[in-house]
Order: sequence, then C-alpha cells, then structure tokens
Amino acid sequence: MAKSIINIVNLSKRFMHKTLLDNANLLIEEKSKIGMIGRNGAGKTTLLKILMGLEEADDGEIVLSDDVKIGYLKQHNIFAKNEKAIDYLTRVSGKESWQCAKIANRFGIDHIKINYDVDNLSSGYRMRVKLSEMMLEEPNFLILDEPSNFLDLNTLIDLENFLVDYNGGFLIVSHDREFLKTTCDKTVEVDRGKITYFPGNVEDYFEYKSDVEETIRKHNKNIEDKKAHLEKFIEKFRAKASKATQAQSRMKQLEKLQTIKINNPAKSVRIKLPEVEDKKGFTIITDNLNIGYNDKVIASSDRIEISRGSKVAILGQNGEGKTTFLRTISNRLKPVSGNYNYSYGIKIAYFGEDSYKDISSNDNVYTYFKNNAKEGLLQQDILNLLGSFLFSGDDIQKSVKVLSGGEMARLSLLATISQCADVLILDEPTNHLDFETVEALASSLREYKGTIFFTSHDRTFVSLLANTIIEVKNKKISLYPNDYDAYVYKVRIEALEQKEKELEYQNENNKIKESNNNSKENNYEERKKIKNKLSKCESKIKKLDSELEKLKLEEKEILNFFETATEYDNTKSMRLSEIKNKIESIEEEWLSIQEEIDSIKEKLK
Repeated sequence: MAKSIINIVNLSKRFMHKTLLDNANLLIEEKSKIGMIGRNGAGKTTLLKILMGLEEADDGEIVLSDDVKIGYLKQHNIFAKNEKAIDYLTRVSGKESWQCAKIANRFGIDHIKINYDVDNLSSGYRMRVKLSEMMLEEPNFLILDEPSNFLDLNTLIDLENFLVDYNGGFLIVSHDREFLKTTCDKTVEVDRGKITYFPGNVEDYFEYKSDVEETIRKHNKNIEDKKAHLEKFIEKFRAKASKATQAQSRMKQLEKLQTIKINNPAKSVRIKLPEVEDKKGFTIITDNLNIGYNDKVIASSDRIEISRGSKVAILGQNGEGKTTFLRTISNRLKPVSGNYNYSYGIKIAYFGEDSYKDISSNDNVYTYFKNNAKEGLLQQDILNLLGSFLFSGDDIQKSVKVLSGGEMARLSLLATISQCADVLILDEPTNHLDFETVEALASSLREYKGTIFFTSHDRTFVSLLANTIIEVKNKKISLYPNDYDAYVYKVRIEALEQKEKELEYQNENNKIKESNNNSKENNYEERKKIKNKLSKCESKIKKLDSELEKLKLEEKEILNFFETATEYDNTKSMRLSEIKNKIESIEEEWLSIQEEIDSIKEKLK
C-alpha cells in the first residue's frame, strides 16, 4: 500500500465575499503524478500557494509526512548580472559544478550553454535553468503551476520526458491537455470550493464526467416525466371527494421528487463570434523580409504567400523572433528591410501583451467590450460573448482598472476576435484561459472565415486550429511543409538526437579524463605544461576582456551620439557596424578560450 505524504483536511479559504475553498479534502500518496484542473478563479493557484507555505488557510490544515520535500518553480529571477548558468546553479544550490551540470543536462542545457551568461539565454533556456535549480534541491514531490505558459515546445518536450521518468511525485496545474495526458495518471478538479479526485488521466476524467452527466440527465428526465404524470392526476382529481386522499398522497410524492443540478457541465462553453465576409485570394505576401529592432536583424524570410482563410501557427523556440514577426506584420514594428503586402482593403486586429497592459480606460467590462468589438452588436450578443469568457452577473459592471492581469487579457482578447477583422493576429491568446474556453475558442476560430496568425504554447489549441505552419528557427522564417503533428514529431526526434550527442560528448570526455588520470596522475612535468597552458589562456582572456571593454565603450559613445544627433553620420554608422562585428568575433573567441580553460582546470583536479 502506497504511503500518504500530503493530507489536506477541511481546508477553507475566502477572499472578500468569494469562497475559493470550502472544507476541501485531498490525500496525496507518494509518487502520485497528478494533473490539477479547474476553471479560472476556482482556487487552484491559491491551493498551491497554501501547500507551498506562501499563503495561510482560513480554516483546516495540511499535514505533511516527515520525509516529504516539496520543490516548486520560482517565478522571480535572482540571476546576477553577467552570471553564467553554471555559476548561478552552484551559487544557489551549494553543489559542485559537475553535479549542477549533470542535472542541467537532463533539461537539455548542454556543455556549451551551461557556460553562457544567463542574460544571453532565451526565455526557454532560462526556464530550464530554473527547473535545474529546483531539482538540485533534491525534492521528492514537485509543484508546477502552469509551466506550459512559459515554455516553448522544445523545452516542454524536455520537461515531459523528465517527468515521465521522474521517480518522485508531482502536482501540475495546466490548461494544456496534451501535457497532462502525457505526464499525469491521476486527476484533481477544483470546483465550487471542493476538490474532486479521480484515479485516471484527464481524458478518462472528462469521459467519466460526461457519463455521470448523461446519467443525471436521464434521471432528471425521468423525474420530470413522473412530475408531469402526478400533476395531471392531482389536477384531475383534487376536486373530487372520493379521490381527495389519493390526490393528497400524489402531492406528497410530487414534493419529494427532486432533479439534480449539473454544475459546470463538460464542454459547456460555446463561443459564437460575429460573422466576417468570406473572401478569396491571398492575404499577405512577404518579400525578402528582415525583422528585428533598430538595425539588428533577428530573422529573415524569402517570399511567403498566405491565402485567405488560413489558420497559421507561428512556431519556434522562445527568443527566435515569433512575437517580433507578429508585431511586424501587424504594423506595430517596422521591418529592418524588405517588405510585406496585404491584399487591398484588409482589416487587421491584433492581440498581444502590449495591447492590454497599462490600460487607463474609465470603462467597465461591458462598455469596454462594446467600444472595442464590432459596432452594432446586440446587447444579448454582448452578454453571451462576455459570459463565454467568464464575465457574467456583477462582473460586467466591474471597472477595467480593477481587473487582474488575466481578466484584462481575456477581455482584450475577446474584444479583438469580435472585431470582424479580415486578419486576426494573436500572440499567446490561451495563457489565461481554462480548458473549456481554450477548446471552445479553437473550435470557434476554426470556423472563422478570416485569416489568423497566432502563437500558442498550448498544443491542444494549436492542433485544433492550425492548418498552416510558419517556423522561426536559426534566424530564418519559412513555411513548414507538413502538419502540426509532424512538426511535434520532428521536435521530439531533434530532442532525442541532441540528447544522444550530449551523451556521446560526456562519454568521450569521461574517457579522456580517465585516461588522463591513469597516465598523468603523478607526472609533475605534464602538470607543469598544463599550468603554463592555463596561464597563457587566462592572459588571452584578460586581453580579450580589455579589447571588449574598449569596443563597448566606443559603441556606447556612438549610440549616445545618434540619440541626440539631428543629422545622419555615415562614417559613424559604418564604424558602429564594424564594432558590432568585432564584438561578436571577440566574444566567440572568448567563449572558445574559456571552454579550453574549463577543460584544463578539470585535468588539474
């Protein structure tokens, strides 16, 4: 029999007039792999914070076994400036560098990236560093709150592979059905203050829930039929003295007949978007488009032509330029060079983090949506749309100024997709939506007659919606020739190949170390040569550091000049380009020498 490690007993938590947890109970056994689901605002994150000791419950208690050690992803950054990933991990964990590198390798941080400055890593790799930090604490139970919101597909697949092989237990909150299906074999739902436990994965749970609902519906229909029959008898005979006793008996029977209420029925969300005109031809053509910021090119494309009605997923690792591409084709960012052209008369609507941050409107939820959606929507249509995005009752009178970031994101997204634009450009639209809303939105957008460009970390959403894929990878923007399933398969294969390469490198490195230990362990002259080589490498590093410092100072002076100059200076512009190339070249040389230094130091151990 499995040992219980966490016992949640009669837990209650209230905020203002809202009850999030009401005498909730849950028993978690060791090595349990649990997916937690529930609608937005149901109390999932609050429950996790109480479990982690970051918040206190109003009533009830959480009993932890003596040997449970909980690990969780820290959302805040404590990286020092110019700190290498390996140095950060050794600093926060207190472990040896080889131990840190070994754990980091499990999350796809190879022997090269482990020596990068954390600031120079993509957001996906910075999240891998945090995952490594969590595992260096040697927990036996993990808590992950919406990890897929922050991870690109490559990192998510690495995390999935790790969790599948993980020997401990974990509790994951996620709206990504594919992620939960792959990693979890048990399901917990937080709903109306209670916690429901199900000993199967999320797909089985939804099927079970659907079966229960169908049974309740049949029960309710049977009750309604009986009620109708009894009411008919009572109405017919209540005035007859000879039947009065029987009529009275039927009335008592009628009072006992009660239907069962179905709360949050499965797949209850329906989103009916306003109609958009169905048009033929092309939507957009890019021609030698270079995207980026100022003069720095992040990614480039040759000619890409997208036909009207396409549902285009923009895929690639974090930091490759997906958002930059969307902001460029939405006219929010100028191309570095090249161009793109929309078909004549195209209306564009854009949703991204920068479209709803720092909103200072005096509107309430209802008026904000009415003012930003398509003109002429009927009041009932507005209420239905708001309700499908979890704004109902008193919520629609809330000032937008008091909405949480997630609520404002949902409202802004709904307003964007309700504008009846020919082209919708959506950057991470699913981050603040629950299961039902994500899948209902995908279904609705699939029927949308306009063209959609979107990014999303939710694989279920991408799989349901995308019929065209643009990949942003290695500074190239290109059409991917196959479907999304093929793309995911390709990423999985690439992850396995990368892992095999790293294992080969580690094995080869270990052989070299072993050979060195056997043949040179007591060889003083050999160690002297190695130390001399180390000294020369360190001198080169100092020289390169000095050159970099001078170049970056000159670069800063030229940039300051351009900030205040009123006329263009071609000489300074050419010099700035020359400096950037030199800095890049020196940094590559610096990294190579530093890698050699690390290798030499390993030999001297």
